Amino acid sequence: MNMSNLVNTMSVTSPNIWLPRTIDEAAELKNQFGKAAEFASGATLLQLQWKNGRKVPDHLISLENIDAIRAIKFNQENAELSIGALTSLGVYQTNKIIKGFPIICNALKSIAAPGIRNRGTIGGNVMGGVGDIIPLLLSLNAKLEFWDANNLIRLDIWSWLQQTSNKEKLLTRIIIPLDKEIMENYSFYRKIGRRETFTAAILTVSGKIKWDETNKIVDATLAIGGGDNQPIRLEITEQLIIGNNGYEVDWKKVYDSIIEEFIPAEDTFVTGSYRKKVAANLIVAEIQGQFIKNGFAKE
Repeated sequence: MNMSNLVNTMSVTSPNIWLPRTIDEAAELKNQFGKAAEFASGATLLQLQWKNGRKVPDHLISLENIDAIRAIKFNQENAELSIGALTSLGVYQTNKIIKGFPIICNALKSIAAPGIRNRGTIGGNVMGGVGDIIPLLLSLNAKLEFWDANNLIRLDIWSWLQQTSNKEKLLTRIIIPLDKEIMENYSFYRKIGRRETFTAAILTVSGKIKWDETNKIVDATLAIGGGDNQPIRLEITEQLIIGNNGYEVDWKKVYDSIIEEFIPAEDTFVTGSYRKKVAANLIVAEIQGQFIKNGFAKE
């Protein structure tokens, strides 16, 4: 590695910052320094975590000069949207492809303040492990593509979240399938914060519901995360919905299942019990309201 790619901060409390220009160079640096190094893009989430006590690494591998992981593509043949990991959270303001998907735009514009969105990246929000965008990606069955030992590996995001490995690999792309599940059926995303201006979320919820011509629910994906909450797919609750129409769903059981399945974070300001109730109320209201709107359930 050419030493011109190294910025020495000359501080015992700050990391050495490396500026590779290719994926290969970034991966080589990570292999060289191991756990003493972290990848960073906008580093907005990392800075917040460092402020809250997370150890600052000895080496920071900046990805901002690697254009290969910045592109956004809509592949009609494969029916998928590919978002480069370095894509800024503020991309919904300018990119024509992203503007075509309101559910993604609504999620992105709810994350942080405008200045942070222009600097922070979607990849960084994902790799932080608790980013507000993760519940939406879970509900849309997104996949993550990583660079590993000169190969690209693809994992669905729910599997990745449950693994202990692959957490330090270089994320290159987020891939969202674009079949009728997102184009014609119902998806929702809601973030609840302590106030409307820039703040960490109390929680975020997201879901996707697919039904057939008889109004029977054939697929449901529900997710909770945001703030300090570990993102989770509500797989048990999903099964209470699938196979029924809106008139048959026992909404009290759905509510109780969310309460049972979601294990929230707690802090000085917001209790876990409150987070459970907010999540259950939001999800039930979203789905039930959509069924009523479409004539699938009674008010």
